Amino acid sequence: MNRTLIPNVLTTCNLFCGFLAIRYIVEGNFVPAAWLIVLGAALDKMDGFLARTIGQDSAFGIEFDSLVDVCTFGVAPALMIYYSHMQSTWGLALAFVYLLFGAIRLARFNILSHNNEERGEFYLGLPIPIAAIVLTQFVVFTERTWAPEHAAPLAAALVVLLAFLMVSRLGYDPMPNFRGSGFSDRFKQFYFLGSLALTIYSPEEFFFPLTLLYLGSGIYRWASGVLQGEVTQHA
Repeated sequence: MNRTLIPNVLTTCNLFCGFLAIRYIVEGNFVPAAWLIVLGAALDKMDGFLARTIGQDSAFGIEFDSLVDVCTFGVAPALMIYYSHMQSTWGLALAFVYLLFGAIRLARFNILSHNNEERGEFYLGLPIPIAAIVLTQFVVFTERTWAPEHAAPLAAALVVLLAFLMVSRLGYDPMPNFRGSGFSDRFKQFYFLGSLALTIYSPEEFFFPLTLLYLGSGIYRWASGVLQGEVTQHA
């Protein structure tokens, strides 16, 4: 079997998750659609890891993966937030803004990947799979755990925040390095494993709040850098 097919098979499975999620969204079944998007994100992580591991990180694979990501992490979440909380002209426009900025994020990722610049310690901007998980888990959280009176304005604010973070230059952590032994590595490992345990224990209660902590990590890192820069300038 050609080894180049292995990552592409996983990418195809990711595409199927997005396609099936859209079907559930149109039917109004948001919870299974949200978990299909989570599964798609896991497959997206696996196909990239396998491609690099077996040395088959090709230009075709990068382009195919991004096209699939537009479906699973762009179109599907945009439709879900529109049908669940924002069925209006403004809601449709905001859902499209999320999709547009997600596509821009993916295009920038492709350019950086081709130039071997997307291999740093942090992701440049919020990755679109994470944005999709945050947005769709918000729908699950408001449907199953907490039904706020002003869910629509909160959904709109979250869409704008995610769109901005995707095209920003804020740094976001990838998966924790389990081989690292420093304090930062240990903290990230503890956070990842603790989040995983809480999500398995009660996903509908803990998953969305934990994703918000991840969103805040990039903002905190940026704010810390700004403050440290000011301290350096005044020193």
